[in-house]
Amino acid sequence: MAKAKITDGAARMGSQALLPLLLSMAGPGILSSLTAFLYMNINRKFVGDFVGPSALGVFGVMNPITNIVTALSLFITVGGASMLSLSLGRGDRERADRLFTNIVLQSVGMAGILSAVFLLFKHQLVAACGAAPGSEIYGYAVEYLEITAWGQVPNLINVGLASVIRAQGNTRYSMMATLIGAFVNVGLNFVVVAGMPLSLGVRGAAMATVASQTVGALVSIAYFAFGKSPLRFLGLKAASLWQMLSIAKMGIAPSIFQMLSFVYNLIINRALQNFGALDARLNALSGGRGGDLALSIFTVVATLDGFVVTLGMGVNQAASPIISYNYGARRFARVRKASLLSQGLGFIFAIGIWLLAMLAPEPIFRFFGIADPELLRFGASAMRLSKPFLLFGIFQMLVSMYFSGIGKPEVATLVSLSRSGVFLIPGLLIFPRFFGLDGVFYANPVSDCLSLLVVGFLYYREMRRLSSLEEGEAIHDKGLIRELVFGKKRKNGRPQIERGQD
Repeated sequence: MAKAKITDGAARMGSQALLPLLLSMAGPGILSSLTAFLYMNINRKFVGDFVGPSALGVFGVMNPITNIVTALSLFITVGGASMLSLSLGRGDRERADRLFTNIVLQSVGMAGILSAVFLLFKHQLVAACGAAPGSEIYGYAVEYLEITAWGQVPNLINVGLASVIRAQGNTRYSMMATLIGAFVNVGLNFVVVAGMPLSLGVRGAAMATVASQTVGALVSIAYFAFGKSPLRFLGLKAASLWQMLSIAKMGIAPSIFQMLSFVYNLIINRALQNFGALDARLNALSGGRGGDLALSIFTVVATLDGFVVTLGMGVNQAASPIISYNYGARRFARVRKASLLSQGLGFIFAIGIWLLAMLAPEPIFRFFGIADPELLRFGASAMRLSKPFLLFGIFQMLVSMYFSGIGKPEVATLVSLSRSGVFLIPGLLIFPRFFGLDGVFYANPVSDCLSLLVVGFLYYREMRRLSSLEEGEAIHDKGLIRELVFGKKRKNGRPQIERGQD
């Protein structure tokens, strides 16, 4: 294949001192992710303040649908960006152009399918996500989904192009695109939700989201349209179903996590509705609408989870291109150091979030318009019961992203399964039967603890594997998961190693 000169932005990932490089890329990446978090949650803030706390349940109902969108976008952002960084690390510009083209085509195709499904089946989807037909939340949610369906094309185009921009080392431009979209979202919420001069409530929040997604997509398109990127769009002639499937395979681990979160949110929404309706505390506070109120409370609790994911994604946006580039270039010492440094950075952020959740959760609920003292106490209790292991949320996320970034989707999938499927979903089906509404909250820390043991063991084995590679022990491994779990060795006692895939 033809080799071409790689851009300075990509090449510095293999030569610059790691800590300054990681921090320089993490700053824009984290700010970009925090801005995206603001994207998702500013609507909750405005709806809670200007429509009412009960309307917050709309976003709890929308969580499973958001999980599906995020899962499909991760096929592109993680899979495509990892493959692109590996190609850039190997100096293969021709393959990088083909990957870029297929990332764009895949984004447009998936977004079109999503929009059609949301518009055609909006009533069925909202009911399946836990809203009782005929209820106030059901009407709000149908309205919100109908409008935001039109924003899926610019949304996925934006996240796909942003991942390509970051893979080339230009995290600042990606951050700028997200910031511009977020400012548009905030400004429009003041106009169409807060009532200056309009007051469209939940409908206005949805319209603001679509407008901001469109603006963000246009800014990302401008990066390529005005020649800031050396990558070339090759058109439909370069479309490759096989390459699109390869991109999806590389991003399958975080996507599985989000798909499992879809199932998890379906189960938890129904559990909150059913057991909240039986909870005397919430019924007394809500005039018999305990189920809706439980859903609104847990929407705020889940917002903190979203904050952890946001910071983890910000750190990963910096670490993943560095790890993938250097793994493709077989600089394993840099891979190991970059991963450990990113874990350290993520842990610093996690400590701050965990302390907030455990020591002072009430201001989080007040931020979303919940002011009743009894309701604040209930929300604070739910937060503390649910999130004692929030401290390790970024660690587990970065481990999954690491394995995806080096071309090991099988192990990354195992990490995601252990976190969201093997332990959490059974816990949600079992604990509420014995502990009622509190059982919904107990399921989270139990599953977090068990999955932490599994993920910690896999990561420890992987760091030992990289140490062996640093010493020149580059040995082929035909069964990576088997080796990681059981520690299988060759006759000479050395671990079996598998090279990264492109």
